[in-house]
Amino acid sequence: MSARLRVVLAELGADSAAHPVARELRDAGAEVIYTGHAASPAQVVDTVLQEDADAVAVDERGDTVAALLAERDAADIVVLGLGDAVAWAAAHHGR
Repeated sequence: MSARLRVVLAELGADSAAHPVARELRDAGAEVIYTGHAASPAQVVDTVLQEDADAVAVDERGDTVAALLAERDAADIVVLGLGDAVAWAAAHHGR
């Protein structure tokens, strides 16, 4: 069995569907690290690196998060929109 995926879930916008996505990610076998509302892209990147995450799912500003990860030599971390996160986790965890 492969190691459990670690996914940081971040809400950078005013209103998102992060809570249902968090439940679905968990059900797909991922470990979810939720940053909460109003986190800046830089704070999200710090969390991703501190948590040694495989991926980060954001409701918006994914391009900014990806650029900041690249600046920190972490371009291998997958940046996803909330709508793509569950399918990605299921495909990469084999569930």
